[in-house]
Amino acid sequence: MGLLIGRDVKRSGYKALLWGGRGGLLLATLSCGGETAPGAPDAPPGRIVSLIPSATETIIALGAGDRLVARTEYDIDPALSDLPQVRGGLTPSLEQLTMLNPDLVVAWPDNMTRSVSGRLTDLGIEFYAPQAQSLDDIYRTTRELGQILGLEEQADSLNDAITAELESLRGAVAGRERPAVFYVVWHDPPTTAGPGTYIHELIEIVGGRNVFADAPAQWPQVSMEEIVRRQPDLLILPVGEGPPLELERLRAMVGWRELQAVRDGNVVHVDASLFNHPGPNVTEAARRLARILHPEAFSTTALP
Repeated sequence: MGLLIGRDVKRSGYKALLWGGRGGLLLATLSCGGETAPGAPDAPPGRIVSLIPSATETIIALGAGDRLVARTEYDIDPALSDLPQVRGGLTPSLEQLTMLNPDLVVAWPDNMTRSVSGRLTDLGIEFYAPQAQSLDDIYRTTRELGQILGLEEQADSLNDAITAELESLRGAVAGRERPAVFYVVWHDPPTTAGPGTYIHELIEIVGGRNVFADAPAQWPQVSMEEIVRRQPDLLILPVGEGPPLELERLRAMVGWRELQAVRDGNVVHVDASLFNHPGPNVTEAARRLARILHPEAFSTTALP
């Protein structure tokens, strides 16, 4: 677990959320007027490098995009196009990152990039490492970034807006038949979204049934035989920079061609940069998913 919080954040201040600086978790008490750690800044960070696209989107949604001083190759917001690039979020250029003199780096948790977090600690750079698996993680990250940036009210408003939109979609599809959905994270080997992931939760909220809701892991590899046995009604395939896995190719592939959904053409491609970023745009992903599963529940004029 990359982010460890063992006490009341509001009591111990935003620096209780940060790692690094002096090789460990900083536990100053900025927000309650207590003493701060020696050398701690008097204000929230003003120069931020976010290595996690969804966290970058959250920072922008909170109104702090002007504090970002770099981007990764996966940040696609046009507002960031003029910022220097530090390569990928998992393998950033630490030399370039250091030259940017950031007050804060938002980095992937230890279990994903231990070498990056270790180097940041060695360099004395404070970093925040949020989890990004579930809807609760999205809410928590928004709340904690709000505390770190001194934008608590904006964070609360953003979380309230996410909740309201998801509940509205839940109500719009209530009582309708729930199609069985197979979300294809990757096709070879077949990998999907299991329980405890925001994708699983979105499928359930917008009136679907995750065909692997009983999987033993959050992002499990599953056998082709088991997929065929479960016969999902619909396949959702996120498409990124590479060519999409087209329907005709699926119909020619062993195992996949045994799925009735593939035979019937019930395969939908979605934007990976939207569906694979667990941040404030999760509401737009939910809207698109709801219209895929239950188009009859929404007017054509409401389509994006």
